Amino acid sequence: MKPYRNYLLPAFLCCIIGLTAFNIHIPDKTNDQDPYIIKNYTVKTPAKLNVRTSGGSITVSGHSGNEVEVRMYVKQNGASSWFGSDEDDIEEALENYDISIRKEGNTIYAEAEKRSRSWNNSLSISFEVDVPYAMSANLNTSGGSINMNRLEGEHQVKTSGGSLSFDRITGFTEASTSGGSINIDKYEGVLNGRTSGGSIRAYNSRGDLKLHTSGGSIFLEDVSGGIDAHTSGGSIKAYVNDLGDYLTLKTSGGSINAVIPEGAGVDLDLSGNRVNTKLNNFTGEAEKNSIEGRMNGGGVPVTMKTSGGSVNLDYHRAEASN
Repeated sequence: MKPYRNYLLPAFLCCIIGLTAFNIHIPDKTNDQDPYIIKNYTVKTPAKLNVRTSGGSITVSGHSGNEVEVRMYVKQNGASSWFGSDEDDIEEALENYDISIRKEGNTIYAEAEKRSRSWNNSLSISFEVDVPYAMSANLNTSGGSINMNRLEGEHQVKTSGGSLSFDRITGFTEASTSGGSINIDKYEGVLNGRTSGGSIRAYNSRGDLKLHTSGGSIFLEDVSGGIDAHTSGGSIKAYVNDLGDYLTLKTSGGSINAVIPEGAGVDLDLSGNRVNTKLNNFTGEAEKNSIEGRMNGGGVPVTMKTSGGSVNLDYHRAEASN
């Protein structure tokens, strides 16, 4: 291995000298997980972040303060470690990409886009960005997952090749993926999430949640507010702490199981191969495979429909407020 290291040393030193002239920090590359580029900025909150890459993942994490740190990682597609086996190959492959990490006004940009459609020497270029809490994000990748945590603002999130993860996000989010799952924890606000290739899971979240998948199941635990969940390829399970303006659960490929507050005034519209629930203070029509009517005087529309399984509606006692 010594001859190989001696061969790389001159090229590596030249690379450091050249890139330092452009104020780019090059960390110790002996660690496979070290970033290829690190850049730092200061912003006034609330601020904006735009990240775009054509072949890697994106992670954005919020923190206190007004500092932004952008870290870019580079890996050869198919390689097991960052930077691949030959530094010269990486540098040559990067020449086929337009890479820009910059600040314009109060907006941070981190972009890596391939100039041609050829897949020869293709790279996976990923970004990790630490930002202030009050940061609206526009994130787009065609080849990896997107992870967001501890952010407040308006967000546009899209990937065609990976999963989406939201942890302690507040605000308004439009999110879509055609190749992965959506995972949500402690979300508060409006979320429109759509996937055509995976499951959706949401925990401890409240607000206006619209969640659609055509290729997986939906699992909702300890959610509150207006809930609209659709799938054409799996089951739905939902535990609703507090009802909002509506509860809509629909699937054509599985059963629906939901638990809602006991004693709530609801307008029921339930249908499936079989419908199972207890009806108290009910007026309307109840059949083996459908129920339509009002319970406890009516109120919140509760719609649960499936053409490929049963509908099971149960109730929990709401915790008394202090």
